[in-house]
Amino acid sequence: MLALPLSWPLENRQVVLIGAGAWAIRKLTLLNRTPAKITVFAPLADLADAHARWPEASELAEAALIIVAFEDRAMAEKGAALARTSRAPLNVVDFPDLSDFHVPAIIDRGTLSIGVATGGTAPVLARETRRKIEAAVPPSETEVAAFATALSPRLRELLPNTDDRRRVWENVLQSPAAELARTGKIDEAVELALALVNVPRTGVVHLVGAGPGDPELLTLKALRLLSEADVIVYDRLVGDGVMDLARRDADRFYVGKARSNHSVPQEQIHELLVEQARLGKRVVRLKGGDPFVFGRGGEEVEALRAAGIEVHITPGVTAALGCAASAAVPLTHRDHAQSVTFITGHAKDGDPDNNPLLLDWSALSAPHHTLVVYMGVATSKILSEKLMAHGRMPDTPALIIENGTRPNERRTLVSLSTLADTVAANPPKGPTLVIIGEVAALYKDQNAIAGVVEEAVRLNA
Repeated sequence: MLALPLSWPLENRQVVLIGAGAWAIRKLTLLNRTPAKITVFAPLADLADAHARWPEASELAEAALIIVAFEDRAMAEKGAALARTSRAPLNVVDFPDLSDFHVPAIIDRGTLSIGVATGGTAPVLARETRRKIEAAVPPSETEVAAFATALSPRLRELLPNTDDRRRVWENVLQSPAAELARTGKIDEAVELALALVNVPRTGVVHLVGAGPGDPELLTLKALRLLSEADVIVYDRLVGDGVMDLARRDADRFYVGKARSNHSVPQEQIHELLVEQARLGKRVVRLKGGDPFVFGRGGEEVEALRAAGIEVHITPGVTAALGCAASAAVPLTHRDHAQSVTFITGHAKDGDPDNNPLLLDWSALSAPHHTLVVYMGVATSKILSEKLMAHGRMPDTPALIIENGTRPNERRTLVSLSTLADTVAANPPKGPTLVIIGEVAALYKDQNAIAGVVEEAVRLNA
C-alpha cells in the first residue's frame, strides 16, 4: 500500500475549505455530508456563504484538517502555503505532492462509509472501482448501518468482552434482524437482535473450491464465505492471491500435501475440521480446483456428517477447465473430440485396486477423445506407454500445463511418445495438468496466430 486508509471522526471539529470553482464545490458537497463544522474561504468570490478572501493564520489555528481546491496550480500552491501556517493535516485536491493526505473515492451508506484509495496516484481508477463497489453494496445497507449504530451501545452494555460481541455481530448480520432493518424497521430489528444474544452458536463447515489458482476465478459465493470464515483450512494448491482475499483475522491452518510428502494425514484433517466446528466456528475448507474433482471432498463430507457436523459444498472451477481455457484449448470440439475424460495418475496409497495400471485403457485410448490427467507427472511414463499399447498414436499431441492460470504458468506442447522424457528432463515444480488428444494441437495454432499478431505489431510500431 502506498498509503494507509483511515477513518477520521469529524463530529464537532472544524474543517477549513479554501478554494474556487467546481473542485471546491464538489469538496463542499462531500463535507456537508459529515458532522464537521465547516468554514469556507473563496478568494475568487464564487462560492455562496463563503468568506470571499484568503484566510488569516489565526482562522486556521483550530482546524482539524484543511482542504485546498483550485484547478490552477499557482492558486493551489498559495492556498497550501497559507495552510502550512497551521499544523492541521492538508489535502490539496489533485496535487498529491502538496498534500499530507488524500481523500479516497467514497461509497456513502450512512454510518457505513467505504473508501477506495490509490495513494493519490490514480484517482480515476479509484472512482471506477468505487462505481463497481456501489453496484455490489445496495442502498439498503444505509438502513443496516443505522441498525448497527442503534444496536452497538446496547451490545456493549450486555457483552463487555470484545470476542463475545464479535460473535454476536456475525450472527446478527446474517440473521432476520438485518433483513428487517433493510425494510426500515430499525427499532424492531434491534429488539430481534437482542433476543439472539444468548442463542448458542453452532459450527458449520463449508467445502469451497478455490479454482486452479487465479483469484479472479473464485465464485462470488466462495469470496463471501472467505470473508466470513472464522477458520480457513487450506492446501498447497490454493494460490497466494486467493488467500489474500480471505478474512484477515481468521485462524489459518495449512494442511498442504505434495507427492510422497503428506504433511497432514487426511484423518487428521477430518479431526481438525470436526474440532473447529464443534467450537462453534464457521470453517472454510479451501481446496484447489473443485472439492469433488480429485480433491477428496467426498471423504471429508462423509467424516463431517458422521460426526454430526453441518456441511455445505461450494463448487469451484476445476483445474481441467481453468487450465484449458487459459491455454485456449477446447476440451471438446466438433472436429477433434466428441468426449473428454478426467483421470488421476495418483493412486490411493497402498490400494492396488486403484493403481493407474487398472484403468480402462482401451476406452481411454480411443481417437477423437480428450484425456485430462491430474497429478500425472510421476506416472507419465506408464500412462503414455499404456495409451500407445492400446492404440493411441505416438504422435498424439500432449500439452503440459504447469501452474495453470497463474502468473508463472508454463506450457509445453509435446507428443505422447515424448511426454515422459520431457517431464523427466525438466520436472515441473508446481501443480501440473496434462491434456492429451487432438485438441491439444490447437494450442500450437493459437500460438502461431499470436506470433503473427505480435510480429505485425512490431513491424507497425
